[in-house]
Amino acid sequence: MNSKKKVSIIIPVYGVEKYIAKCLDSLVNQTLDDIEIIVVNDGSPDNSQKIIDKYVKKYPDKVKSYIKENGGQGSARNYGIKYATGEYVGYVDSDDYVEKDMYKKLYDKAKVDDLDIVVCGSYNVVEETENKVVDLDKIIFDDKKLNSFFGRMAVWNKIYKKKLVENMKFRSKVWYEDLDFTVNVLSKAKKVDYVNEPFYDYLIREGSTMNNSNIERNLEILLAFDEIKDNKKYSEIIEFLAVDHIYISAVVRVINADGDKIIKKDTINKLINYVDTNFANYKKNKYLYLLSRNRRIIYNLIKFKQYWLINLIFKVKGRDK
Repeated sequence: MNSKKKVSIIIPVYGVEKYIAKCLDSLVNQTLDDIEIIVVNDGSPDNSQKIIDKYVKKYPDKVKSYIKENGGQGSARNYGIKYATGEYVGYVDSDDYVEKDMYKKLYDKAKVDDLDIVVCGSYNVVEETENKVVDLDKIIFDDKKLNSFFGRMAVWNKIYKKKLVENMKFRSKVWYEDLDFTVNVLSKAKKVDYVNEPFYDYLIREGSTMNNSNIERNLEILLAFDEIKDNKKYSEIIEFLAVDHIYISAVVRVINADGDKIIKKDTINKLINYVDTNFANYKKNKYLYLLSRNRRIIYNLIKFKQYWLINLIFKVKGRDK
């Protein structure tokens, strides 16, 4: 039997005993048979490993389990790639799940066109209601590699040729470790394309990393940009990403977080000052037209420090759901 798999899927696990079974069910039942599921227990303190062990026993040819000391999601992904035998590599977060034909569709596309990276769409799934909203990248540019820089800065909606990512590392014990990894991998890739259908089910839940209220940890996005801001070839794209992800998304996240007002103000100032200092010409960036109407409104409200109004907008939006 050929020991090399078509796709290796790496799953970091920490504190997800409520979700991991659904995640693994969606992977062991993929229509692409020749896959391996590499589960890395990142020192999880709950009963996740007991659940994982059941899948290893039931699907010994598919599910591989590894346990390591806690080092964060990036560290667990770095650990998992060492054991991957697949021609391509995918990443799944352990509280999410995927549609049954995700990896077959992506792998078939990758093989037909000899792609380094294949990108798919996703569903945003609200945990409380299980309502699913389709989230697809807008195909704006004929150059699909260029296009992908303006999509989800996530690793879970893509598969990668293993040789492209096997020597690249995620940062450990930090938020936003996907962002600089994604930019660096896209920069390195030669051929990128889409199967722009929703295959990945991204769970939106209150307890997830990016939904907690640890305000100052939002500054860790600056560490991600420290890793990519000197990329001369894609400098205008990275400048736009700084506006989109720091000036808008991170600032809004802090505005809407529960916490000390002084800490919030200080954090917002540090985020904005970083953009002002490192991307001095961002107001003239040629890609700003790609911001949606709503994000343009938020961008202008931040520019004039109308933080209270942004908070009100999101409160009203939350009540209307």
